[in-house]
Amino acid sequence: MTKKNDVLQKSSYSPLSQHDPDADTMLDNPNSTAARQRQHDRNNNNSSSDDDDSNEGDMDYGQHQGRTSIEIEPSAAAGSSSSSAVHGTPTRRPTSQQRLQAPDAQDEDDETHISNNRGGYGSGDKSTHWGRNWIRYLAIACIAGALALVITMLVLKPWQSNKSKLLPITNDAANVLPDNQPIWPVPKSFSHGEGSEKVVLSPNFQIKVQSSSSSSSGAPVALAPDSILTKAIARCMDRLQVKRNTTSWTVETSIDITGTSTPLLELILVVDNTEAKLEYGMGESYAINIGTKHAGSAGGTPQSLQDLEKRVLQPAAPLNARAEHSPETTTAVLTASTQWGAIYGLDTFTQLVVATRAAAAAPAAAPVNNRLEIPNTPWSINDEPRFSHRGLLLDTSRNYVSVPDIILTLDAMSVVKMNVFHWHVLDQQTYPLVSKAFPDLTAKGAQNPEKIYSPQDVAAIIQHGAERGIRVLPEFDSPGHAASWGRAYSNLTVCLDALPHSTYAAEPPAGQLDPLEPFVYTVLDTLVKEWAAQFPDSQAHIGGDEVNMNCWKTSQRLSDYIDNVNRRDGYEKAIMPVPKINAQADNSEFMTRNSAGANGKEVKQSGEDKLLELYLDRIFAMFLAQGKRPIVWEEMALEHNVRLPKSAIIQVWKDAINAKKVIAQGRPVILSSSEFWYLDCGAGAWLIGSEGQSWCKFASWQRIYSYALTDGMNEEEQKMVYGGEICMWGEQTDSSNLHSNIWPRSAAAAEVLWSGTKDAKGHSRPLLDAARRLSA
Repeated sequence: MTKKNDVLQKSSYSPLSQHDPDADTMLDNPNSTAARQRQHDRNNNNSSSDDDDSNEGDMDYGQHQGRTSIEIEPSAAAGSSSSSAVHGTPTRRPTSQQRLQAPDAQDEDDETHISNNRGGYGSGDKSTHWGRNWIRYLAIACIAGALALVITMLVLKPWQSNKSKLLPITNDAANVLPDNQPIWPVPKSFSHGEGSEKVVLSPNFQIKVQSSSSSSSGAPVALAPDSILTKAIARCMDRLQVKRNTTSWTVETSIDITGTSTPLLELILVVDNTEAKLEYGMGESYAINIGTKHAGSAGGTPQSLQDLEKRVLQPAAPLNARAEHSPETTTAVLTASTQWGAIYGLDTFTQLVVATRAAAAAPAAAPVNNRLEIPNTPWSINDEPRFSHRGLLLDTSRNYVSVPDIILTLDAMSVVKMNVFHWHVLDQQTYPLVSKAFPDLTAKGAQNPEKIYSPQDVAAIIQHGAERGIRVLPEFDSPGHAASWGRAYSNLTVCLDALPHSTYAAEPPAGQLDPLEPFVYTVLDTLVKEWAAQFPDSQAHIGGDEVNMNCWKTSQRLSDYIDNVNRRDGYEKAIMPVPKINAQADNSEFMTRNSAGANGKEVKQSGEDKLLELYLDRIFAMFLAQGKRPIVWEEMALEHNVRLPKSAIIQVWKDAINAKKVIAQGRPVILSSSEFWYLDCGAGAWLIGSEGQSWCKFASWQRIYSYALTDGMNEEEQKMVYGGEICMWGEQTDSSNLHSNIWPRSAAAAEVLWSGTKDAKGHSRPLLDAARRLSA
């Protein structure tokens, strides 16, 4: 339909509904000669009208202005199935008396109405129209602006600025490894030859250890057969032998190791400290230099680590500047600050070695071993971790994971240079950790008598991790997530198995430790001492997440403590006093509370938080007295007004942006954002009656790889980020699907924690390069 017909439909009635050429002309071109003449004539007629006629015309004009919908004669409406609304409520059809009004006044009125509907021809019409509707337009504009702002906020989520997008697929500026040497994680800095030169490992290849403080004779250091470094060297040699005897990547026509290939007889391993303690912040740096030593090169035994770096560790000269003769031998040196750095350096060296199928010219009676070679020589690698805490959390309480599967997990962690096994060993569902002092906790709290962790199992796991530079960090989650404690001793817990579980716990079964039960602290004091002796690490995770106050309020005693300040002293005197952390100092020296609100004013502590603090004061003091630095989940710092040890480390899991909030309190953090690093997300809901959707989305390896832990932080804030952990919660994971759920996605987190998301020059690491190396 044309624009003119649209305008005609917007009039209530008009002689123009019958064909009027002048009206058509005026509608099509209001500035035409005919239109101006017709308007001039009507103005003259109007000026000669009496006051009554003028008043009547004004009244009729107002009626026209008040019309907000149109009614068309049946004949005019033929062919149209709907009427058109202009502004508001409908008006009645015109009466026959109204139809008999003076034609000129009627026409003027109708045309004025038409002109107003089309925007008007004069400034007076525009002013009238704007004056009557500016409030409406302003309201519409405000609503539209508000909607646009809401949509923008929901889509962009600027309050979550560090929710980084995926890293670029390609980035030509980034320093990437050769296709045939997919080292994981990528070293901090490296350089290599661009030509076809390579070195071949001799069949008699060996690794020799030399201490930087050893005598100038250069004699190898004698290591104890059961030392960590001895076992690391043995693992490296085993992996090389596996490569030598298995199917290779490429096929060649000769087994000749001369020509352009240079034999490598040994790797010299130089370690500053072979007895470094396994702890947070331990030295883990190393350097590898593989170069060609030609005839006439400086000889002699290096006198020190610095001498090695100056004379042996230098990369080979450019290929076009080398002598024409064949090289005599190749030097390979690995230097490390500690035995832990040496372990990681050996893993990297193993990845530099490529197995090449050596096919004899004539069929051989016996299989021919693969040839081991290092392409793209010379190599120079200087490497150290971006973060000191590089962890994997494994939940073995919801579903039992066998000891052999835990051992295999530790092996995989070592290959990708992860150094913390966060063992979430106790939770709501089961209590599988055997206690010598309270054996009934396991006897009645374990899934079954076979699915437990004995002291011997724990010792084997700790030893296996230590041999690979992995700390075993236990988590004893409390006071929430403690239903399993109540199976053996019902007086330890409140709201045990209460329904509906959603009211009393984050997941079934409900149950929390009772902070006012004296027996709770008797058990805890004994268990903490037992755990401290069993787990040698200097840190311990105390949990503290998802404490449900509704659970505690099911107890009349706890409710009375929460609600009645005057009766609290009596309850507190009935339980164990707070243990002394240090006999020479008051506990207040070790504790601090962040109770400042958003406006900087002191926030009054609630009765619920006072009850929680009563429990925390005692459990923290128990661990601190045993020399354990506590770690807690973020709720303790962000959702409760309670005292925490000054040394406490906060693990952030709910939202990546919460890291800055915790750091603002002056507390260090470990990052495990569920938006990026929860491996169980996306597997579907597991609670009975649920509709099948997970509470969080599946995290692909690319999303995991794109988690930039310190984005949006200044230099001082970044120093407070100790590292991160990727988390494998066990509601739907056991030994049957453990490894496929953890790997290879956890390897993406391992590289982020070791290498960061950017190279040494600040270029983002490309996903395509990571995919190639991850799938090799």
